[in-house]
Amino acid sequence: MSKENNNNQYLLFLVGGDLYAIEALKTSEIVEYSHVTKVPLMPSFVKGVTNIRGNIVPVVDMLNRIGIGETSIGEKTSIVVINHLDDGDITQMGILIDEVYEVDYIQPENTKPKPDFGAKFDKKFIDKMGKYEGNYITILDTQALLNIEELSKN
Repeated sequence: MSKENNNNQYLLFLVGGDLYAIEALKTSEIVEYSHVTKVPLMPSFVKGVTNIRGNIVPVVDMLNRIGIGETSIGEKTSIVVINHLDDGDITQMGILIDEVYEVDYIQPENTKPKPDFGAKFDKKFIDKMGKYEGNYITILDTQALLNIEELSKN
C-alpha cells in the first residue's frame, strides 16, 4: 500500500501532556484559539461557540470531555475544526487542543485494536492505537468524542 494513501494520514496533537491522533481527513482546518462565547445550560466540556469564517462552531474541551482534566489556554492552544457526521448531515465542531504536533502517516499494519483495559479514560473515545516513532499513541474516535446527543445534555 502506498504511503501517500490519505486514509493513513493523521493529525497528531498534544493535550494534557499526551500525544493523540485523529484521522486527518475528518479535519477541515486548525485555527488559533480565539474568544469562545459561553452558551448557557451546556455540559462543562462544551466551552461554548466561536466564529470561524462566518460559521458558528461549538467548541469542546477534549480533556474535560474524556474526563481527565481541563485544557489550559496557552500560547499554542488551537481549535481543530472537525467535519462531524450526524444523521447524514455534516456539522463543523471544534476540539480544544494544547498544541499541534504534526500531520503524518500511520500505516494499518502499525495499528492495533483499542485496549480492553488500562486506558486513562473511557475506551468509547478510542478508535484504535497507532505505533508512531516507536511508541503507541491513542487514535481518537471523533464520532464518540463529538456525539451530538451527549453534547446536548445538560
